[in-house]
Amino acid sequence: MKLVSYGPMGEERAGILDGEVIVDLESAMRLANAARPVADMRLLLEQTDWRALLDLAFEHRAEATRVALDTVRLGAPVPVPRKLLIAGANTHSHVAEAVAVLKEAIAPNEPMILAKATSSICGAFDHVVHPPETTKLDYEVELGVVIGKTARRISRSQVRDHVAGFSVINEMSARDIQLAEHETNPFFRVHFIGKSFDTFNPMGPTLVTIDEFDWNAPLKMKTLVNGEVRQSDDTNDLVFGVEELVSYISQSMTLFPGDVIATGSPAGVANFMKPPRFLKPGDVVRCEIERIGFIENLVVAELA
Repeated sequence: MKLVSYGPMGEERAGILDGEVIVDLESAMRLANAARPVADMRLLLEQTDWRALLDLAFEHRAEATRVALDTVRLGAPVPVPRKLLIAGANTHSHVAEAVAVLKEAIAPNEPMILAKATSSICGAFDHVVHPPETTKLDYEVELGVVIGKTARRISRSQVRDHVAGFSVINEMSARDIQLAEHETNPFFRVHFIGKSFDTFNPMGPTLVTIDEFDWNAPLKMKTLVNGEVRQSDDTNDLVFGVEELVSYISQSMTLFPGDVIATGSPAGVANFMKPPRFLKPGDVVRCEIERIGFIENLVVAELA
């Protein structure tokens, strides 16, 4: 099933995508006499029986409130998760392109988990704001894993039962800030700030539930900038896969329903091109992942 959050930023409602129409989830759940109708995606995922509730709501889709897909804004499927985590240096190709430039080994021995502010999340087709503090805005297409069941110290074999589904993420960075080019201390890094500017995490267009995927089949990923292919690979490129990442993270912290993990990006980022080709206002960035869809965002200068 394909799930969406739609409406103005900060007021998004959960919906089920039915072709080119969004079925309002709360409306459908009320028609199904659900005990706990919800209008928010995270609230839905927090219900222990959310999968059954979805099926019940879908049965009443014809009578529920329906909205044409092309008439509303699509927000991130989970607009405000508790946590937004990212796996750094987590594809073989990205590590290889970095080594070629940096001339030093960077492949981690275990997952390198970073984080972004949840306020960096924006919708599938929202504008990305280019802040004046950076001249090195970069893109990264990544598979977004959305947690569907509270997870603490789970094994790899348990991960599938704790994942709600997948989405597309453009995990953006201000490289000059992230790598603290203004500092002389070689250990000084500002990953969190450099990755957390508002709009630096477009996500969507849907949350596709896990039952729609062959768990072991790779998914093709691609980024285009102004129509030019910059990244193209599949999830076989991941150093640590979904099972390894979710299990690893759960050993140190509780993962809650709606939490999002960005799993890593293939080669082709602007930072390691020769010469680097960072984003600028006017650029259009499209990130797509097989069986999920695409997000596309216009880069605009921040207004004074």
